[in-house]
Amino acid sequence: MKPYLGLLAGLAAISLAACSGSSIQSSLEPPTTTVNPLNSTLQFEVGTANIAGVVGLNTLVTLRQTTAGYVGSSLLSNAPTITGPASFKVPAAPDALGDAGTNHISAFIPTNIASPPPLTTFDPDGCQTPSGCGSSAQGNYLASSYGFFPGVVANSGLTPSLQPGPMPFYVVENPGLAAPCTASSYSGPASLPGCKVEYIGGPPAFVQSGHTSTQDGTYPGGYDGFTLGFVDFQAVPVSGIYSLSVVIPTGINSNGVESYGTKTATSTLTASKVLAPWTTAPTFTTDGTGGGTITANFTGSGSGLATEEYLEIVDEGPASCQLSGSPPYYYTFKVTPGTATVAVPDDIGAAPPGHAQGHTFCTASDNGGGSATADQLEVYGFAVDYPLYSSAFPQSDNQAAPTIVGSAGQDDVTTSPVGSGSEGISSSSRYRRTSSFVRRR
Repeated sequence: MKPYLGLLAGLAAISLAACSGSSIQSSLEPPTTTVNPLNSTLQFEVGTANIAGVVGLNTLVTLRQTTAGYVGSSLLSNAPTITGPASFKVPAAPDALGDAGTNHISAFIPTNIASPPPLTTFDPDGCQTPSGCGSSAQGNYLASSYGFFPGVVANSGLTPSLQPGPMPFYVVENPGLAAPCTASSYSGPASLPGCKVEYIGGPPAFVQSGHTSTQDGTYPGGYDGFTLGFVDFQAVPVSGIYSLSVVIPTGINSNGVESYGTKTATSTLTASKVLAPWTTAPTFTTDGTGGGTITANFTGSGSGLATEEYLEIVDEGPASCQLSGSPPYYYTFKVTPGTATVAVPDDIGAAPPGHAQGHTFCTASDNGGGSATADQLEVYGFAVDYPLYSSAFPQSDNQAAPTIVGSAGQDDVTTSPVGSGSEGISSSSRYRRTSSFVRRR
């Protein structure tokens, strides 16, 4: 099984199971395999999220099938709800929607297009028809095989995004990150342009053997890389027990009556456990020949110690020299926490399997010369104190319950601001991406 199948594969088969149950199959229908979506393992951990110096809540969930042939696969539809201690409060942020002021972060199963469920943090999708949001949409959130993922849409005419949602939730509660989010740029509860970041694993850290990246032409279109699982919220963390309830559709009987099952898990948070802040954005220095050097600007010292550190650099294009795929291209470097600089090779660009790889980032000359510009880049980092690498795909493919908590006893993360630059110009540091560098999807 290809590793991306852990998140995406099995969905069609599992959805057939959820929708057909024991109903009689017509002789004109293709054969299907029926599996029980409740034959799955739910894991849930919480921790603190030090988001560019402002502490919030971090989460990690895995909900993976255990049925032979589907082990490790996600479910197509479910509705997760996190309930915190009584003193935990969801802030009155635009993307909190109906959860604002409560102690829960919720979702609902969409069952009727004519009467959609109320909008909440995990159900932000107000476009219930293709005409409302085009042919693709960031859907409502489900508990996936690795993280809460915006993969549920309420209408079969919509194709959900294949990428994790932008983070953090409730970003307006972080003054530094929210600065670009003016009233004029705000475009709805599901998107805060200029403020949020997508954490997507790419080469050289996250790549399947025999491939150059998920953009080598052998993966589904629009699949830019591997989800990195953690989902953070700019909400004040409170010590205590957090519970996760996941409602799962299990079928429809011959009378059209739907059935559901529920899985639950809990996790305990110690709010005083916080990783060191990462308040200075990483920077990138070009070598002018397709690569360069990342300066992390993170010491890793402080009240909590990270065990894994990652630097991400995103090529927003034009990327004319790439041999496959399309921008943005994600590159991820796994380093020892506290590493000062990271070398970016010149020649790990996207290419079909068996082809020599070209420049990692395209120079102005690669992009046509003359008035052409070099590729525009973003660079940011994060560090954790739990086994992210081994629990993420492709490493955890075909595993029903990878280990997702380390010796700290909870899943803490610290994330940096974002720096920007190009393959022709050394990067400048800014607090967070501006609207000119918002990911375009």
